Amino acid sequence: MDLNNAAWEISPPASELGRGVRGGTVLDAAAQTWRARLLDAGFRKRSGDIFTRPVTDDILGWLGLNRAASRQSPLVEVNPVVGVRHVAVESMVAELLGEKPHGYAPPTLSVSLGYVMPARSYQAWVFTVDTPVESVADDLVAAVNEYGIPYFEHHDSLAAIVQAMSEGAGFKEHNVFRLPVGYLLLDELEKAQQIITASVDELGQRQDLAAHRLRAFAAAFQQRLDRSRA
Repeated sequence: MDLNNAAWEISPPASELGRGVRGGTVLDAAAQTWRARLLDAGFRKRSGDIFTRPVTDDILGWLGLNRAASRQSPLVEVNPVVGVRHVAVESMVAELLGEKPHGYAPPTLSVSLGYVMPARSYQAWVFTVDTPVESVADDLVAAVNEYGIPYFEHHDSLAAIVQAMSEGAGFKEHNVFRLPVGYLLLDELEKAQQIITASVDELGQRQDLAAHRLRAFAAAFQQRLDRSRA
């Protein structure tokens, strides 16, 4: 299933990233520490380095730990991505794409954690053999608790998620499927129509796979929208 996940894709596991480098053992120790800390903070471990935390009955807080290991030095860099997943939005998007909904991926809206911190810039946590792994992992989880969880809580309704997407939050190639669905679920049918029409018009004469996928989605969405108006 295509999860349309380019914006939040989680890197391969340590066995692939750290093979043959000392950084692999650093990552193993770091991962063990942050997993324990995140479980203590109310997160649920999912596959890979994805964690979720309930926000409401309809919304999951979402955390993905993108990571990279250096083959030239014993260093592992972790970039947390926080997001929210609206269950009804993702179920409808999957249905209109002819896919089976996934249980927790992708997030409906997401951002690199550093951009919701005071500096509003990319931030990664670096683990090396020369730094205390637990200290860095504690700092990472503290940032998730201080800034990531409030991000979840700020987007605790469909209206808040749709408002954020309409203002440019998230990733355009991801939102193009989710924003019209959000408006439809909010019963803002004219806005839903405007968004899907503009998205198809913007494709112009494109004939690549992504364009065909969006046109197929738009056709299915239009049928659903027309039924809502009936």
